[in-house]
Amino acid sequence: MKNVAISRSSRSSEPPAWLGEVYERRRHRTVRLVELSIAALLNDRKRISLAALVRASKTVDPAEPDGVSESAILHNEQALALYRQRAGRKQQRARKTPPRLRRDIGNDNFFRVSADRDRGRARQRYMRASKADLVDRLLVAEQAYADMEARWLNTADELLTWIMLTDQLFSRKLEP
Repeated sequence: MKNVAISRSSRSSEPPAWLGEVYERRRHRTVRLVELSIAALLNDRKRISLAALVRASKTVDPAEPDGVSESAILHNEQALALYRQRAGRKQQRARKTPPRLRRDIGNDNFFRVSADRDRGRARQRYMRASKADLVDRLLVAEQAYADMEARWLNTADELLTWIMLTDQLFSRKLEP
């Protein structure tokens, strides 16, 4: 096992006095790079996000090619305030299923439903669907049910006709 030096200093929220000046310079550097990055993003009409600030910070000052990290912005009160002031709120948009993901449910097409399908997954899928998609699917299901009932009634009528015909044929054969 390697000999590892164990730090005996206590964990405090205050940095050591001798590092105070270094930390202050880094805080000012972070704020300056965030200001320059926000200005560059606004100039390019790009959305201001943490990831965008990190990318822009690497290009705004050739003397500082390393830029800043997301955690540096999040842990620096001034930089975080600048970011929050300019970032604005994310607007929640209503989820719309892209047209390529929608299923064609025209008059000729029916959904195939397996008897042993996972009802939980089907429920999740329905909960994600839009109201319009659910209404379309319900209309298709109702039409499919009506068609199936009509076919069943026709089959029952044909079966009854065949039963009556066979009954007449047997009754004629039995008569001498």
